[in-house]
Amino acid sequence: MAEPKVSSRASRPPAIRTHFSQSEDQTGADSNTTSSVEKAKISLDKKRPTRIQLSWPTYLAWIPTNWSWVKIRLALRCAVAAWVSSLLFIIPTVQVWIGQASFLLLIAAFLSPPVDPFLAVLEREVLISLFVAATWGFACLGMFLANLARTNTDTSVPIQTALFSNGQYVEAAPSAILAIFIFLGTAILLYIRVHQGPGPYLFATLFSCICLITNLTTAVLVPYPYYILGRSIFIPLVFHSIISILASIVLFPESLSNNFTKRVAAVFTPLQKATAIHMTLLRTTPGGDCVEEFKEHINTLAGSVAQSEAALGPLAQAARLLPSEVVYSRYSPRDWRPLQDLARRIAVRAHGMMIYFTLIDPTRERFPVTPATTRPGTPAGTTPSTPVEKHSDPPHHHHLSNLLHRAHLHHSGRHHRASSSYGHRHTAHAPVGVFESQRYLDLEAHVWHDPRTESHTTQTHSLLQESCTPLLEQCQIATGCLQTWFSGAAARDGASWKLAKSIFTSALLNSKAKFERREQAKRLQWEERVSEIRNVRRNLEKELNWFRQETRLNVVKPYTDALDPLDSPTGTDESNLWSYDYNQIPSHRYLFNCYVYQYHLMRFADMLGELLDHVIRLETRPERRHRRVWTPKIQSLVSFALFLEWIKGVWSDSDNVGRSASTGAEGEEGEEEDPDRVQHVDRDRRREVELDEMSGETRIGNGIEIGGDEEDNMYGMGLPYPKRRDPDALPPGNIWELMGRWVYKRVVGLTGGNALYAVKAGVLTTLMCIPFFIRGSAQFAYDNRFLWGIVMAQLTSARFRGDTTFGFLTRILSTFLGGGVGLCMWYICAPTTGHQASPYALGAIFAVCFPFFFYIRLYIPGPPMRILIFFVTTVLVIGYSYQDQFQALPSSPGVGWSVAWRRFLLVACGVFAAFVFSFFPPAFTLRRYQRTTLATTCAELGVIYCAVLSLPNANSSSNKNNTGDHDPATQTLGHSEETHAIVARLIAIRGKLGRLKAGKVNVKYEISLRGKWPEERYHTLFELQMQISYSLSHLLSIIEHLEPAWTRALLSRTRFIDPNFQGDVLAVISMISTSLRTGTPLPQITPCPLVDRFMLKYHGLNVIHKEAEEDYGLPRTLTKETLENEQYLMFCVGVSTAFGIVGRLDRLMVAAKEIVGEQYHIQGLGFTGFGAGAGRRESVPLGSRTSTRMQ
Repeated sequence: MAEPKVSSRASRPPAIRTHFSQSEDQTGADSNTTSSVEKAKISLDKKRPTRIQLSWPTYLAWIPTNWSWVKIRLALRCAVAAWVSSLLFIIPTVQVWIGQASFLLLIAAFLSPPVDPFLAVLEREVLISLFVAATWGFACLGMFLANLARTNTDTSVPIQTALFSNGQYVEAAPSAILAIFIFLGTAILLYIRVHQGPGPYLFATLFSCICLITNLTTAVLVPYPYYILGRSIFIPLVFHSIISILASIVLFPESLSNNFTKRVAAVFTPLQKATAIHMTLLRTTPGGDCVEEFKEHINTLAGSVAQSEAALGPLAQAARLLPSEVVYSRYSPRDWRPLQDLARRIAVRAHGMMIYFTLIDPTRERFPVTPATTRPGTPAGTTPSTPVEKHSDPPHHHHLSNLLHRAHLHHSGRHHRASSSYGHRHTAHAPVGVFESQRYLDLEAHVWHDPRTESHTTQTHSLLQESCTPLLEQCQIATGCLQTWFSGAAARDGASWKLAKSIFTSALLNSKAKFERREQAKRLQWEERVSEIRNVRRNLEKELNWFRQETRLNVVKPYTDALDPLDSPTGTDESNLWSYDYNQIPSHRYLFNCYVYQYHLMRFADMLGELLDHVIRLETRPERRHRRVWTPKIQSLVSFALFLEWIKGVWSDSDNVGRSASTGAEGEEGEEEDPDRVQHVDRDRRREVELDEMSGETRIGNGIEIGGDEEDNMYGMGLPYPKRRDPDALPPGNIWELMGRWVYKRVVGLTGGNALYAVKAGVLTTLMCIPFFIRGSAQFAYDNRFLWGIVMAQLTSARFRGDTTFGFLTRILSTFLGGGVGLCMWYICAPTTGHQASPYALGAIFAVCFPFFFYIRLYIPGPPMRILIFFVTTVLVIGYSYQDQFQALPSSPGVGWSVAWRRFLLVACGVFAAFVFSFFPPAFTLRRYQRTTLATTCAELGVIYCAVLSLPNANSSSNKNNTGDHDPATQTLGHSEETHAIVARLIAIRGKLGRLKAGKVNVKYEISLRGKWPEERYHTLFELQMQISYSLSHLLSIIEHLEPAWTRALLSRTRFIDPNFQGDVLAVISMISTSLRTGTPLPQITPCPLVDRFMLKYHGLNVIHKEAEEDYGLPRTLTKETLENEQYLMFCVGVSTAFGIVGRLDRLMVAAKEIVGEQYHIQGLGFTGFGAGAGRRESVPLGSRTSTRMQ
């Protein structure tokens, strides 16, 4: 093969070096430069003294990973805020004034540290104060009503006497009223907690539960309303909120805008690495001796893209409050909002670029033609481990023959097993999906088998590497430029504390001449920075245009040579490689695979260009050259509804929803979502509609607010479609029926999972409060702090049994360890016989320990509640022990060891009660939740599939009313309200699937007598649905950019406009969803394999089938001009994407069968030609709807 021709049109531009970052961008370095750098590094290391390299264990790897100044200063901010809170607690006079719950200053410092930017901290602390105040008022109302029912009211009794009266003033009627308020308050608060999940509501509801239980259980002992008891909880929390807010302003402050730009940079950091891996993969031969290396690079690439996608979650969290920020900066907070949509689209395109490598991977997972079985001696999978060239025989043929023979014997010999003893009876599952496997085996043998697979793949892969490497290099430079610019945006703009220092220094020390020189230097730096960014953008655009016009055509050379032999290099040494007869032309799938990569690479480069254009606009607009104060819109500031809009925005926030939404690791306890719907899509769509101040245009929907799913038509498209009907009632015919329907829906809503959980948790809390309501045990419960056990039961109770069991185990362990650490710290401060701690010693040990505590609190991986319980127990032991020195509390648990063992015992009792109560009905299991959610997402994918295929029809109908000058025949769909609605739904589905994956870690804690949970089978379902969602995103992108004629040709070739085929596809989706939801087995014979029907007619490289009646104005025969047409490239990518969707639906059917099983078996069907007796059976006729013979 000839050496790649080196173009002399432009040399590679240098890596961008900005003055706001000390690191040099090495993304554009070639291998020679890399080797020279390594040599220099080696020679330099020889001159340096030998250093001891610490090898961190795996479980401690998080320490060096997070050891950076950016993260250390957050831990220092939290530590200083906690230490200031501890000073208020340590000073005896202040502690006594705050009240008997002053130790809450220490607890709140660990539960709600000021780790976020100011506005986020303000929001969280305001919610805590509002919720606790509202709960205090609710408790006061309960005290008032209970006092009306009291027969022995005596306001002259001192509070100390009443609390030590051995339950003398406990009465039945007031206790019943207070129990009702405990039940209602607990149910409401825990419903809010479980509905909202991790986020600003989490600790607000936690402190509210403490306030509710403390007030109402204590009120039982007092013969009059003890309204001021809530003050002892509210005051320390207010002090904590003030300290946290001031710390976020004073100590290393950070704006939301700076936080957002850092998270954008976190999206591009893995992409910069991914582009380098792409070039490595293109240089690696996908076969022969490089199979393992190729697979390793693919796994590394998948990990980098996954890191980029994972960074989108924190990015969405940071974007929510941007429009409300007041900041002194060069850039408006609203300037950053378009970046979120661009970052999402870039991440999807980065995923699309991986598809090519998975298509040519010799070890890729194929259709499961050896169905999963747990029968002894039967392998579970058939992933080939040999290179492509060794597939001289149809793959899996021998093994499948044996399997089908065994499955046939299983059916024919069932009566022999039935007569065997129970001890020897087979309990393993029989194989499923054998019918589909046989059809795929036929396709492998007669359609897809190609003895020259490796040679064709190697050849096209080499051509692809030659054509794409220059553009990939420019993309790598662009991603590095963007990552450097965004990561340095905060440094250029200036942090608040640095800005204040600069202003103060300028006012006192600098002369006018120094000030002018500094401004001149800044201007020169700005000009150089803008020039470098423009060079990167210009080179990227130049390379992209050259790629579209010239270099991408390298991959079609084997096909154009076959079409035009005169142009083939027959006179060179390459003739044996490049010269083909028409019948020897490589299969179209090799070209389609290359087109898939080229298309996603072009889209990736396009979006990088869009982002660079946005950065250039930010840098060059005159109003963005100097800092100014940016505020929210004036109409929002003067609006009376601002507060209500804020509450509504926080309540409907979808970015903090779910089991893995916050910064914790997997296993985090969060919202147990409704498994029957995809949450929070409408708000995502509405918030994307806003004015782009940089371009002056309205983005997405032209400012029209999109209605909810109950009102809109197919995600914004003006096509009416049937809605879900009530099977037991006709639509309301009058006002009374309408009102009755509304009431019915609200009542039925109370039977939902979250509502039932809240009711159940309220019942548990009320039952655990019964000792306070009985005269004989009230004093004992109060003296021994039964409150701890009740609150811990509330925290441990979760909607699903697995989460409750996990909380039960981790809270006991964390409480034990935390109590031990707290005892050590206390006896260090109070080593004398009387165990009286010195305030100075306590302050000193807090100052030493808090920085390390908060570094662990913020960055240790694992469920956050586990480490929170540990630190809460630690400071609670110290807090109660120290508080006992200065306050004569009615129910003091003592000091040191006395506090620790009581705390551990009561926590153990509380979590054990929650664990036992989780087995009482209504009981919810994570196993059923996983299955039901997968059924819901499968059905939603079907709806999106229909919406994507409806877009061309909706666009054609809108073009009829278009009076513009654009030619309808060449006008593409582009970005529209409908496409963004579909994108929002796809993002929501992927988010729900991601939360589902994070939530499955606790399934192993569910105690079940039925056996183990089939985790691998559910993981297969999850992966297939995630892949289908990405494929639908890619198909949507293709339809957006195809011209109408090419779109109709695409839908015709893929049979997506064939009602018969679409009926089969939708039937498969509906069958899978229904079977997963109900657990009903699937039929043995289904419309699958859909791929068999998808390829009803053979097209090859042709756009229009030779027997087709309609050609849509496109060429019927393949020509060189057609091969080089960019629309043809997108057409081929669309065909390949559609094939991937259909193939994954086939695999999804088999995966569902592995979970729910099969029914309606027809004896002998599906075993034709295999095993004994095959000759006695007739083969299944292959009609027009099942034919695998290409016509």
